[in-house]
Amino acid sequence: MEGVTDTLFGTKYFTQGANLQLPRKVPLRIEPKSYFANERTFLSWMHMAITMGGITTALASFSVESENEAKPSPGSGPVTKRTTQAIVLMLLPISIGIIAYALFTFYWRSRCMERKQMGFFNDVIGPVVLCGLIILSLATIMMMSIMDFFR
Repeated sequence: MEGVTDTLFGTKYFTQGANLQLPRKVPLRIEPKSYFANERTFLSWMHMAITMGGITTALASFSVESENEAKPSPGSGPVTKRTTQAIVLMLLPISIGIIAYALFTFYWRSRCMERKQMGFFNDVIGPVVLCGLIILSLATIMMMSIMDFFR
């Protein structure tokens, strides 16, 4: 597993001279603020995922309520049931993916700190991929809403 995470997060290749360093005789001291920063990052990812999942779930429950009504309410917007279902099907898996990513990254960083491993614990790929997915899904939602508006 270490080889996969080292390759995925680049801890061996981006740390200058990591392969040339001799093992330390004095154990490396990890500052307590590193543990708190890891937890704070985990909680911020979880906050974003739970907020996005909660909004998506509320949207799904409101669409079920409006589906049960015989005639649409007078203040209902131009967004159709199909668009609402597409929004739910796009955003809910992304929020679950954010939760899985946050848990994996938290566990990986805490293991690196427990082993007092030298190197950087930052991830360059994960946040870019997740933000790209969110931007892509929001752009798709906007295009579907515009298409529904002009129908």
